[in-house]
Amino acid sequence: MENLNEFLLKPAQDNLKYNRPWLKYYPESVLPNIDYPDKSMYEMVEFTANKIPEVHAIEYMGLQLNYGGLLELINKCAESLIEIGIKKGDKVTVCLPNIPQAVISFYAINKIGAISNMIHPLSAPKEIEYYLKLTESKFAITTDFAFKNFDKVSKKLDLKKIIVCKVQDYLSSAKSLGYWILGGRKIPKAPKRDNIITWKDLMNLDITTSYDYPKWGKNDPAVILYTGGTTGNQKGVVLSNLNFNALALQTGSQADVKLYDKMMCIMPLFHGFGLGVSLHTVLCFGGNSILVPKFSVEDFTKTFNKHHPEFIAGVPTLFTALTQSKNMANSDFSCLKGIFSGADTLPNDIKVNFEEFIANRGATVTIKEGYGLTETVTASCLTPASEYRFGSIGIPFPDTLYKICKIGTEEECSIDENGEICISGPTVMVEYYHEKEETDLVLKKHADGHIWVHTGDLGSMDKDGFVYFKQRIKRIIKSSGYSVFPSQIENVLINHKAVANCCVIGVPDTYQIERIRAYIVLEKGFKPSKELEKELFTCCREYLSKFSIPREFVFRDELPVTKVGKISYTQLEQEVMDELNSNNEPLIPLESIGMEEYDEDFTSK
Repeated sequence: MENLNEFLLKPAQDNLKYNRPWLKYYPESVLPNIDYPDKSMYEMVEFTANKIPEVHAIEYMGLQLNYGGLLELINKCAESLIEIGIKKGDKVTVCLPNIPQAVISFYAINKIGAISNMIHPLSAPKEIEYYLKLTESKFAITTDFAFKNFDKVSKKLDLKKIIVCKVQDYLSSAKSLGYWILGGRKIPKAPKRDNIITWKDLMNLDITTSYDYPKWGKNDPAVILYTGGTTGNQKGVVLSNLNFNALALQTGSQADVKLYDKMMCIMPLFHGFGLGVSLHTVLCFGGNSILVPKFSVEDFTKTFNKHHPEFIAGVPTLFTALTQSKNMANSDFSCLKGIFSGADTLPNDIKVNFEEFIANRGATVTIKEGYGLTETVTASCLTPASEYRFGSIGIPFPDTLYKICKIGTEEECSIDENGEICISGPTVMVEYYHEKEETDLVLKKHADGHIWVHTGDLGSMDKDGFVYFKQRIKRIIKSSGYSVFPSQIENVLINHKAVANCCVIGVPDTYQIERIRAYIVLEKGFKPSKELEKELFTCCREYLSKFSIPREFVFRDELPVTKVGKISYTQLEQEVMDELNSNNEPLIPLESIGMEEYDEDFTSK
């Protein structure tokens, strides 16, 4: 069988002219500079499919679809999308979970030169209205269970066509019946209207016209993803074919993805991690993407034990869930070649616990933590196989530059000095859609001639080019005149045996400007008590400066999370502001906070 890596990974000249001390940590197999082909995403997958048509491309709850079959469905879908009126440059809103229709329609849209507007399948009507209005999207692809939300806004926005998919469209008869019994029967059927067509009817359209498909340039816009904001309107991040193809070649090279390798596609396809790494990277290199439409430990266990995937990519909460699962206790992890954590900071105790858990069950690999943002599709930095440094998120990808700038400037910081993380490279976004001012704030051309993304994240870089993420710059708490970093406090608390999860925020305070509050989720077997609060306070005092110690501990059964599984500290902040606005007074007078009785040196009063 052909070695696709030899066709895909071709060296390029180093035109960056930039000091990259991290290159000495690249394995010999990783190219520091890659020749990125002038192809669309569809053309990349088409190339692979023509080379290996019989190899499995995607797996979905028992369905195994090979590359030849997948390409045939994509081509058929592309013809049908043109038939119903979609043309080059149109924005098509894709609102689907990780099911075959999401994969097929994504590449079909790309083939015809349209732009995929990827949104969460559980988006509320107002959110859908915002996404459609922002992108002037007149076509949408969604599921029967989400259709009602589109129907509420379709007349107001004059949607030309809504394509309605069913989760069971590609299930076997037995699994389809099971889905129907378990809840599918409760989902109302979409009405028959001129602007509504089912997925099956779309794929069965009688096509008599031969279409000439537009030629894509690698820098043409191809996808709109959304930033992970939790308040206000999210920004649409416009990404090009080059952005995704570069990510695929960089990730495939770094992770050593090869023909036949299987990856669990757990992260949603409306997120750069799921779409760019778990799907596009895998399909470019001839792997098999195992679609997981909805995560549960039980389903994950069954799928993992059945397919023995080489790769897992997920968020930290996934690894916690698997470690605590009795279902995974008897699993064999020796199949794993790579485990990737992204989308949120990976606490060290979660990393250690999970690695010990899988090592005891045959694994020889550790979690590789990455760093990235939607503005660079997803990961642009990854822990190298050769060396792990505590607290580091790794070293930059091929052709990718990192530097740390003094906040609010383009001036580079000294080694190990904290500043704003800035990134330049082929995965940097085109723009924020219809947000020129916001784009200009984030994308800046520096004196070195490179376009840099100013991430808004605080971090540092050591002499070897290892990057250290601290936290969002805007998340700094100003308490009694000091700058306090919530992530530093969280890293201390999460290592306590009683703490399962935590989040630290600043609460408005008359005396301190902001006082520090820690929200705590306890491990099983622990209960809130004054004694436990004192123990946590003592733990913090051992590792943190006095002004960084929380003055309040609030115990919760769970913490709010964003749609991609990150802890939503902004939602907690909003809860505080809502309570303040309703009471029109400080939440807790300083004299009744309670922690001062444990801290004789506390003098902020």
